[in-house]
Amino acid sequence: MQTSPADRQPLPERSTGKEPEPFAGEAKNILRAAMHRHAFSYKDLADALNASAEGPTESVQALINKVNRGRFSFAFFLRACRAMGAQTIDVSAVASKPQSELIRTRHASGSNLKR
Repeated sequence: MQTSPADRQPLPERSTGKEPEPFAGEAKNILRAAMHRHAFSYKDLADALNASAEGPTESVQALINKVNRGRFSFAFFLRACRAMGAQTIDVSAVASKPQSELIRTRHASGSNLKR
């Protein structure tokens, strides 16, 4: 913790944006599940996002990186859901499964989340 030279009081810790986000994995899983339900690959989603006039364009690799980090805004999540034509998103089923179970389920069902 840093201290101020004038009064030697501890300064508050600054966020670097690199700290682990407890909901990042859950956000990633929810978006990936929506992509799977709507049969969208990363390329399909990038094309759909770029076809809409709302928001910045996304390259396929930038989209893959953004989703894999799980650190995207809710506004981006809404853009992605609208681009896929999603009307509802079920967060309860995805949020309650551990990561390892989601991976097994995805591999067993032959996921179409290709690069």
